[in-house]
Amino acid sequence: MVNGNPALTPCLTGELDGVLTVRLEKARISGFCCDRNREELTRAETEAPLARR
Repeated sequence: MVNGNPALTPCLTGELDGVLTVRLEKARISGFCCDRNREELTRAETEAPLARR
């Protein structure tokens, strides 16, 4: 999960290559977002706990 959306994290040669998130609305895929910005991906390899507010 990334930003509350299901996500795939493809790896090439053992390193994270990007993050592909899927936006869902009413149980249907309504959009995709792919991020390959190396500076932003440094945090993607660390799992962050979710907390309810």
